[in-house]
Amino acid sequence: METTIKNCESNNSHYESMRRGFKSLIKRIWVASLTKYFLSGLIISLSGFALYLIHPHIGYQSVSLIFLFIISLLPLLNFKPGPIFFAAVMSALVWNFYFIPPYYTFRIGKVEDAMMFLMYFVIATVSGLLISRIRTQQVLLNQKERRTSALYNLTRDLSSSRSLDEVTACAINHLKSTFHAEVVFIYSGNEKNLYTTAHNSSTFTIDEAERNIAQIALLSSEKVGKFTHNVSSISPITYLPLFTKNRKYGIAGLLFPDGYTIEPDAESLLDTFIALISAAVEREYLTDLAKNNLIIAKSEKLYKTLFDSISHELKTPITTIIGAISSLKDDKIFGNKNFITQLIDEAGIASERLKRLVENLLDITRLERGNLKLKKEWHSISDLLNSSISRVETESQSRKINCDVGEEIGMLNFDYPLLEQAIINILHNSIEYTSPECRIDVTAKRKPDLIIITISDNGKGFPENEIKNLFTKFYRIPGTKAGGTGLGLSIAKGFIEAHGGTIKAQNRPGGGAEFIISLSTNS
Repeated sequence: METTIKNCESNNSHYESMRRGFKSLIKRIWVASLTKYFLSGLIISLSGFALYLIHPHIGYQSVSLIFLFIISLLPLLNFKPGPIFFAAVMSALVWNFYFIPPYYTFRIGKVEDAMMFLMYFVIATVSGLLISRIRTQQVLLNQKERRTSALYNLTRDLSSSRSLDEVTACAINHLKSTFHAEVVFIYSGNEKNLYTTAHNSSTFTIDEAERNIAQIALLSSEKVGKFTHNVSSISPITYLPLFTKNRKYGIAGLLFPDGYTIEPDAESLLDTFIALISAAVEREYLTDLAKNNLIIAKSEKLYKTLFDSISHELKTPITTIIGAISSLKDDKIFGNKNFITQLIDEAGIASERLKRLVENLLDITRLERGNLKLKKEWHSISDLLNSSISRVETESQSRKINCDVGEEIGMLNFDYPLLEQAIINILHNSIEYTSPECRIDVTAKRKPDLIIITISDNGKGFPENEIKNLFTKFYRIPGTKAGGTGLGLSIAKGFIEAHGGTIKAQNRPGGGAEFIISLSTNS
């Protein structure tokens, strides 16, 4: 029942709008100011006076043609049909009274003159009204063309806007240029209350009293203020709600110049503008909502990945350490020094692994926050590489790690702990993803303004399509064994780039993988 009533109200509103538009059209076509009637009468009078002076030389028949020409010019001077019809009647009477024999009387002596008079009146009236209609159609066509152009330009610019701020700025510019009004936009966060401040692109602001009127427009989803027929019509500002069938987004307020009167076609254009702007605002709202949902989904996935990785990485070394401690408490192995040594070594490896996990988590946090501060000093590259290799020896098992540093390498100004951690992470990656019989080579060479450190192995290498993802956080190459947090290479890249260097990964021509680090000697 409510739906039926709403539909009826909607239809009545539509018919009322059409009726008002039709009445306005009739008024614009026929109703003219008294000034136009006076001017049309004055033109005929002056023309009649001039023709009266010369008509003995041109004949009264020629007078009618000149009157016809004058009446045909009136539509071009923006005279409406009313004044044109008045001019046709007046010219016919003037021609009859002053020019058609017998003079100074409305009686016509000849039948042919009566026929000519009648035809003149019909032709003058019809031609004047037809030309006026053509002129009116031309004006309406120009208005329609301007309306279409305005809608096209608005639609084009709104579609190219990529944020709510761009949509708002675009909407305000078009509303201001098309309707010659100052514009304010105020959005709503909860569909019930407007924000306390207007959008930055607004060309004016409103006070608290006007904001309360704007609030009415938001809640009622109806136009309020100037040019409306509600209690808020005393406001000098017209408020239009920005809403769709899904949501209310805010209001647009237009402050028109003094004396401005909005015509029905301009009002219809304004409503269309607001509908297009509302759709664009909704588009950006939904886009932001989708982005937020995507960020939340990625965060949840990242959290799960990180939680699973850390759980596994924590569980493995802790289990090893607990097992070693439990075994050492057993009196049966107290005298077995070899077994005790093995347990201590396993606990040491597990402790180192646990330490590396904690360091990686702390390091990635520092990189993400952007508060990484370098403490540079002059150090030997040879010492850096040898100390890094010694720290991973316990995990390298039977893998042979060779280090070849040229004598010309010399010293470099860098943060020793950070760069050492980067080298250790790369070495650990090589150890983790090569078989025990593989060889790892670490070399360093000096080039003009550069020191090149290469860490390579003779393992299987990388899948070509996965190389671009190696330095991505939490990334593991599909099909590789489980373990690790996927942070090591990402941290290494961050530390090296913090020194102004670069790192890249590639496959060796003869097989295997290699990491190439370039450090500037001028840093």
